[in-house]
Amino acid sequence: MTLRGRIESSFVVFGWWVIRWRWLAILSCLALSSGLISGLQHFRIDNSDEAFLPSDDPERVRYEAFKRQYDSDDLILVVVRPSEVFDFAFLERLRAFHDEIEAKVPYLDDLTSLLNARNTYGREDELVVEDLFETWPQTAAELAAIRARVFSNPLLVNTVISANGEFTALQLKPFTYSTKGPQLASLEGFDEADGPGASGPDPLPFTEAEGREMVEVLHAIRDAYQAPGFQVYMAGGPTMEHGLAQTMQSDVVTFMTLSNGAIALLLLALFRRISGVVLPLAVVVLAMLSAMGAMSWVDIPFSVTLNMLPAFLIVVGVCDSIHILVIVYRQLDAGAPRNEAIVGALGHSGLAVVMTSVTTAAGLVSFSVAKLEPVAQLGVVAPFGVMLAMVYSLVLLPALLAVVPLERKRRGRDVGIAAVNTALARLGDAVTRHPGRVVVLWAVVALVAIPGLQQAHFSHDAMKWFPTQDPLRQASDILDREFGGSGGTEVIIHTPGENGLHDPDVMRRIEEAMSHTETLMLDGRKISQTYSLVDLVKETHQALNENRPEFYRLPVERQLLAQELLLFENSGSDDLEDLTDSQFSQARMSLRMPWVDAMVMPPFLERLEPELRAILGPDLDIELTGSGVMFGRIFENVIVTLARSYVFALLIITPLMILLIGSFKRGLVAMIPNLIPVYLVIAFMGFGGIPLDMTTLLIGGVVIGLAVDDTIHFMHKFNRYYEDTGDPAAAVHETLATTGSALLFTSLVLSFGFAIFIAAYMINLSWFGLLASFAVVVAFLADVTLAPALMMLVTPKRTPEQAGAVGPGGDVGSATGGGR
Repeated sequence: MTLRGRIESSFVVFGWWVIRWRWLAILSCLALSSGLISGLQHFRIDNSDEAFLPSDDPERVRYEAFKRQYDSDDLILVVVRPSEVFDFAFLERLRAFHDEIEAKVPYLDDLTSLLNARNTYGREDELVVEDLFETWPQTAAELAAIRARVFSNPLLVNTVISANGEFTALQLKPFTYSTKGPQLASLEGFDEADGPGASGPDPLPFTEAEGREMVEVLHAIRDAYQAPGFQVYMAGGPTMEHGLAQTMQSDVVTFMTLSNGAIALLLLALFRRISGVVLPLAVVVLAMLSAMGAMSWVDIPFSVTLNMLPAFLIVVGVCDSIHILVIVYRQLDAGAPRNEAIVGALGHSGLAVVMTSVTTAAGLVSFSVAKLEPVAQLGVVAPFGVMLAMVYSLVLLPALLAVVPLERKRRGRDVGIAAVNTALARLGDAVTRHPGRVVVLWAVVALVAIPGLQQAHFSHDAMKWFPTQDPLRQASDILDREFGGSGGTEVIIHTPGENGLHDPDVMRRIEEAMSHTETLMLDGRKISQTYSLVDLVKETHQALNENRPEFYRLPVERQLLAQELLLFENSGSDDLEDLTDSQFSQARMSLRMPWVDAMVMPPFLERLEPELRAILGPDLDIELTGSGVMFGRIFENVIVTLARSYVFALLIITPLMILLIGSFKRGLVAMIPNLIPVYLVIAFMGFGGIPLDMTTLLIGGVVIGLAVDDTIHFMHKFNRYYEDTGDPAAAVHETLATTGSALLFTSLVLSFGFAIFIAAYMINLSWFGLLASFAVVVAFLADVTLAPALMMLVTPKRTPEQAGAVGPGGDVGSATGGGR
């Protein structure tokens, strides 16, 4: 007996064991699922910038250190458009809006608006730092004076008011760390800690749940104030994370409803009995929920990358059940006893189920080496879910089949399936008569696709995942257009030691660096504003010199510079904490820039850093961090992830294919039909202008894993019939005559299942659904045309004496054997 025969016999023995201990199998699977599903009580969502990178990534480590010193730069920005900003009625409503936010929004660390923006001026020999509307104006002249003061202050324009005066903005600073964990000592006072070096337990990051609560309260306040003369728009990191979470939850419900409905209809059309619909869906839903629970147990958060996971597991996992049920019902209808039908199905399809699940999981495991954390997490959870669906299909499904009532159907119900098999067998005959022409035809398709391949491009622009009419995207567009953007890059400048910022020459060089950055272009747009301690010192110096505009400059004497900083520090304002450390040894320089595709960030940062170093000099060291740098790092990891996942998937799957086929040459050739779908998908993306981003880059690993499944079933049957007959043309004919309909049906299940994602609200998930569905169709066509042609070209015809003694009638599966 061959190795394959021994394995198939072991599945028969296993089948009898499951039937004998069916209630134990059912209870064991339910107990395992209950334990795993209970983890859903710890379910959490995390779409923060940091969540994209591993905890030990240098950029993430640097960003965490920045937050320990200066708090998070991830603000909530609320933009209001009135009929007229400097109007008493509007300002009264703005004050009520401001006060209600301050009173009701939880986890609010700081709130800055036009009303409480810093107003620094000198009064006799005193430095006064107070709110802009510290004294409420009573007359039109007083209001006009405040308006003039606002537009004469470069620190307020494009910060709390747009340059054209049509919009005003509120900046909400959430807590940097969760209230549920220890806090940094540095949060308790500017003079009490040293930021990154502070001792004590690490604080917990501000949680998604806290952010969601904060944004939801803010939404309620916004809705209460929204009016034609008070149009409110919200943007910023926490708002975007909340929007992603809300959209994800809505999309998951949509995906689950549509995918379950579509699969149920396809199962009903195939099996025409209730058990053929209920049992596979019950098994695969249980596996999916168990995988999601396991994900929560190991503290893997749900994210936009994992959004498609529940529906994906159902679509892919249900094919395992189909492989088994198709044989069970067929043998039942032929008159076989229930238990023998179940055992026969496991003997026939068990090996195929295992091999296809392993190759699918292998394609997904390739993501585990990704340098993008959510993608790496997908490479852990998705393979676990696929393998769990396999185990439940081999254990739970046969056990359920042994206890539930099963209806027998009259023979002749499979006429349509037989017709499909016949048509595909005739297609195979045409291919085997002209294999060279088929290969040339596919080669022409590959050549035609080259221009699309050349147009494929990388991108990471999460804002474009939202539809153009989405309120969050509209708010981001307003911030870019009216305020010069909301994103930014942080430059931390380290001086040689304590009080290094008291040196006028150091401050002058920082000022020069600031001026230089505001001349730079990013994606065709200028850096809108750069802000640092220099601005605060110049503002203070002007105030202490009778508020005269010509004194809006840096003092030239070290002692005077130190005195003015001390005066500001003693003024009652805590703004210094946002700009320097307590020892004045480092300065924070913030670049405000428009929202851009992360693709443009790496070359910009590569140019920015050496230019800043040249201006600042060798005695000043710099670090680049902040959201802009994080986006750039994410983009770089997208490319690395794409290359690694595809190569890793091929390195795992190719040896499995060679081992299954038993021939090194045919195993390598059999991989060609599995690469064609990936090749054409990338070309399709190029022609359609669809970017290779964090979502669409997943297509390659997914498609390789799924495409190999059909190839495995084709090659498994082809080898069997080739060993029997020695004729590759006859082997192709018999393979498609017995497995063609199964290949077609499971391809339909996968294609329709993935097409469900086209209905997603998020554009990136719609792209995923379109591309995955397209890839499955291409994979099916390649497996029924290109794979047979290639086997004809590399497989020699043998004489009957060289072929095995067993004829083709030994196949158990008849008309619908095979699988995915």
